[in-house]
Amino acid sequence: MLLSDPWMLMGAVLGLYLYDAALLLFHNEVVLEVRRRDFVVSGGSALEFGGRHLFLPNPCCPHRVLLRLAWSAAASPPRQRARWQRARLTLVTLAPWTWLLLGLFFVGLPGALWLGTHVVLLGWLLSTYLVIVAMLVQVYRCRKALNLSARAVLALAFDALLCAPFALNIVRKISLRQEAVPDLRRAASSLLSPVQQTVLLGLLRERIRTSLDFAEPGSAASNSLRACLKHFEDSAP
Repeated sequence: MLLSDPWMLMGAVLGLYLYDAALLLFHNEVVLEVRRRDFVVSGGSALEFGGRHLFLPNPCCPHRVLLRLAWSAAASPPRQRARWQRARLTLVTLAPWTWLLLGLFFVGLPGALWLGTHVVLLGWLLSTYLVIVAMLVQVYRCRKALNLSARAVLALAFDALLCAPFALNIVRKISLRQEAVPDLRRAASSLLSPVQQTVLLGLLRERIRTSLDFAEPGSAASNSLRACLKHFEDSAP
């Protein structure tokens, strides 16, 4: 890419970042996006792509942890929930790296392109990869707390080093890899505010009633869906 095409380069960086951040959710899945004091519920877009719903997290907040939960999943044991809390606290320590990378890509890179010199652009490139390597080293050192195998860390490193904009999503990717997470029922009662519980209930009513249209009335599947909906309705504030 020539330095005379800065807008094309920035568009490519943004496109790769958003492509890597996007998720396709199954009909029975929702995402909880962790904020400083609460969680935000999303079931993805209303439009379906191959029977799945597109979800795009807030591109300005790559440090936020994501939980991908199914409303039909079984309850998680206490030990798993403890492991999740440990991983969540460890992910907070990676947040400064993601903010630094966000600044490098969307403030530093336009500045380097505006100056238009190869030396400045090379300096930006070296700085960016230095930050990525430092973040990956921290991920490796904290891999046990993050419930990651060495192979999983290697896969994250391969993505981030092969395509630098993918490194912006490391916190999201690690959080989505977690198997030790609270189930949606427990998360709804203990993590969500009353407003978000109402949002979740509205989403589940729509999704579960759609699923009931494809289930035989009186069947085990139908009864399970109705019982699941009743649980969330009874638990609603």
